[in-house]
Amino acid sequence: MKKFFRNLFSGYFLILLILLFEVVVFIFVQFFLDDVIADIIGSENITSNNLRIIIGLVYLGLRFIIFIIGVFIFFKIINVAEDPEFKIPWIIGMLLLPFFTSMIYLIFGNHGLRKRDRKIINATREAYNPYFLLNEKEKGKYDKDLGHAVGTFNYISNVTQLGMHTNNKVTYYKCGEEFFPAFIEGLKAAKEFIFLEFFIITDGKEWNEVKDILIQKAKEGVEVKIIYDDMGCSGTISPRTPKILRKCGIKCYKFHPFRPILSGVYNNRDHRKIVVIDHQMAFTGGINLADEYANEIVRFGYWKDTMIKIEGEAINNLIVTFLQNYNLCEGKVSDYDKYLNYRYHKFKDSGVVMPFGDGPGGIDNALIGEQTYVNIINYAKKRVDISTPYLVPTYALIDAMRNAALRGVEVNLILPGIPDKKLVYMMAKANFRYLLDAGVNIYLYTPGFNHMKSAIADGELGFVGTINFDFRSLVHHFECGAVLYKCDCMKQISDDFEEMIKVSKPVPKDFKLRLIPRAICNLLKIISPLF
Repeated sequence: MKKFFRNLFSGYFLILLILLFEVVVFIFVQFFLDDVIADIIGSENITSNNLRIIIGLVYLGLRFIIFIIGVFIFFKIINVAEDPEFKIPWIIGMLLLPFFTSMIYLIFGNHGLRKRDRKIINATREAYNPYFLLNEKEKGKYDKDLGHAVGTFNYISNVTQLGMHTNNKVTYYKCGEEFFPAFIEGLKAAKEFIFLEFFIITDGKEWNEVKDILIQKAKEGVEVKIIYDDMGCSGTISPRTPKILRKCGIKCYKFHPFRPILSGVYNNRDHRKIVVIDHQMAFTGGINLADEYANEIVRFGYWKDTMIKIEGEAINNLIVTFLQNYNLCEGKVSDYDKYLNYRYHKFKDSGVVMPFGDGPGGIDNALIGEQTYVNIINYAKKRVDISTPYLVPTYALIDAMRNAALRGVEVNLILPGIPDKKLVYMMAKANFRYLLDAGVNIYLYTPGFNHMKSAIADGELGFVGTINFDFRSLVHHFECGAVLYKCDCMKQISDDFEEMIKVSKPVPKDFKLRLIPRAICNLLKIISPLF
């Protein structure tokens, strides 16, 4: 049922529906129009030629209106400031099927924020910005601490206006079985507030335990806020969940709640995973609140995913990232001083941590996730390890991997051995030849489904978060994660990659996708940036 609803309201389904409509109109004109005219003539005082002239004039009028709209949209596509790989599919569509492409563009063409959402985001930026301003002395300290990695952190800081932080403690969880016990323990210890944000929440052992704790904590006076993606949770939990939880004193919202209208906003889903408990700890990574992530149930073999726990001042970044989307749901700006004005304990770890959020089309008119991955790959001098469940990357991302391999860097890319979406998996394989020719090592995680979204360069600069190597994550979704530099946990991340490579199957250097699948993938690549 969940898969049915996802497909029913996807961009692909809409295109198929419109194309089917075009075929029906064509068949009607070719085979049934004369019969309809004959019926009308039989009942009205009108000639066949006059009726055909009227129909012809109406048709030409509609085509003229469509032409004007098409020209307007065409020039809008040409002038918009974005990568050519987003413009080309629309231009091809406007040349081949201007009417239907115009309709689709009006619905899905703007993959950025809605005006209402941008207004709230800008207001939240003004509210939290003063808490992250650095003086010249602090900037100089970070420049020294970060060395060659300073550009990666400065980029995120300049775009999001969030801070980079030292003296934090970062704990790495290499699987759901390690994460969930720590998560549950943290919830039970909460005294002030709990923030939860997940793409998917599924009824089952993990959610039932978490829900019971949250209800109890709300009774104790703990402030509990929850947001989850409505499309992501279609069929996984009751649609009445927010109403039920609100009766228990929990503020719960569906992100972009589904309504039976066609809108591109449903293409912009909340893919973030954030947990903040008091000012004591925060979690982020790829794990959703569902039993398969803890391997309580088996869906696609062993489910491999990761999370990190942050203790220290960097928690403020995740508080802000959570509150931004919460404010979009609530329609007003929170009291940021209540949550950000806090003196954190300083830990001995000298590494630098920077959690951040990304959004559709880039909340700040920049593809933050894409550029962060590119910066990490470009940082590598010896080796870069990358894990992603999906490989439908932007040109900038696939080119960065190729360039790293061609300059002598060992590039290891790990993908699932058992896919969850076969068509997307086939599209991933369509990119193999291009990467293999440059010397990229590609591995398939044989134990099962690798859902981990991480990268690490030279064992020093890394990322753990929610961002996949596909257009959905890089362009359309609300995402998050954390960039880490020389933190104590970097060795654990590197060791985890080594363990994964050992149990993965290398893709042969002479790999070649068969002709028909390759042709299908080439066609799908044309529209993949749009949806």
